[in-house]
Amino acid sequence: RLAAVGAALPAAGFLAARVARLRPVGSLARDFYLDPAIAAADRAAIWHRRWLFVAHGAELPEPGSILAVDVGDQPVVLVRGRDGALRAFANVCRHRGSRICRPGAGRAHRLVCPYHAWPYDLDGTLCSAVRGHGPEAAGLGLGAYRAEEIGGLVFVSLADDPPDIAPMRAAFARALAPQGLARARIARSVEYRVAANWKVVFENNRECLHCPVAHREYIRANYDIHLTDPRRAAEIAARVGSEAARWARMGLPAPTLTSDMTASWWRVNRTPLVPGFVTESLDGAPVAPVMGDYPTHDVGTLRATGFPNFWMHGSGDHAVTTRLLPDGPETTLIRVCWLVDGAAREGQDYALDRLMPFWQLTSEQDWEICENVQRGLRSARYRPGPFETEKERNVAQFVGWYLDELRAAASP
Repeated sequence: RLAAVGAALPAAGFLAARVARLRPVGSLARDFYLDPAIAAADRAAIWHRRWLFVAHGAELPEPGSILAVDVGDQPVVLVRGRDGALRAFANVCRHRGSRICRPGAGRAHRLVCPYHAWPYDLDGTLCSAVRGHGPEAAGLGLGAYRAEEIGGLVFVSLADDPPDIAPMRAAFARALAPQGLARARIARSVEYRVAANWKVVFENNRECLHCPVAHREYIRANYDIHLTDPRRAAEIAARVGSEAARWARMGLPAPTLTSDMTASWWRVNRTPLVPGFVTESLDGAPVAPVMGDYPTHDVGTLRATGFPNFWMHGSGDHAVTTRLLPDGPETTLIRVCWLVDGAAREGQDYALDRLMPFWQLTSEQDWEICENVQRGLRSARYRPGPFETEKERNVAQFVGWYLDELRAAASP
């Protein structure tokens, strides 16, 4: 709750009052992207309450696999148990608070604190007596978090009572099944430190009004910028119709071009690509073997989004996921992963210099845009501008969701 952010944040009451009056008709005031007090409120209201995309199930392929990641200011460790279940724990020893596992992936038959060697089993229990610490030490297992592995994607909530994930789980599991992410291979991951507030980054993702200016490669393959152009309406309708019939024969759901997430924090839909593109590559030609259970490369692109830190595009031969994590008011840590079928081998079935450029260029173009926005937000002359009615409606929806989360956290 915003009220619980602490007496050390004198702006908390003022923030709650401001949020109560705001409506998502335009961009937020500059303090929402700069102020440390609001960044702290975001941690309490968003990052410590919501479901967060953290990793891929493919990164924890077998019992004993572990993956440690700092989720903002909270150290978390994911563990694949001996029973095959995925669990999430606070990566903090119950003795003196040391971080147990360094960030990154590995394998272990138990987790051992590097400070005083307190050992924890893969289910988080303290697995041997700790002499001299009294009988109460026996029950000091690792603090557990809720974790969900959905279609090969791992989501964690740091909340004691997280929001209902069941509708998202059902929709994601159904849509992601043919992509085969659970048995995929991470061909490459790239981590970025972007000098922009996390909301700037997500707002940028929520619209393609900027695409004609910034994303030459992206717009050659996708219809996003043409959806409100009446001159392209007949062409787009014909493309959707032809793909609907073809996809039905493959057992795939009907295509949709909408990315509207009204009244929701997630979306997943399959979208046709422009004719001539069978995958999201620079020339539209396949860059890897067919992935998962797809019968052909040409299946459009599967788009999935989850507030506050996830989006994905999945083609017939590869998928690209993006994860955001905040690192202070004006920095976002971003991880982009390229996944291919688990049986594919680099140098034999795919080459990184063909697999990566489409989304590496598009992503890095966005990071430059976001850093330019953040620089502009520092100006004392910045004033919030109005959203474009159609092409920025999803930005308005995201801002509305964010403000609703702050209001909910501030309510008694």
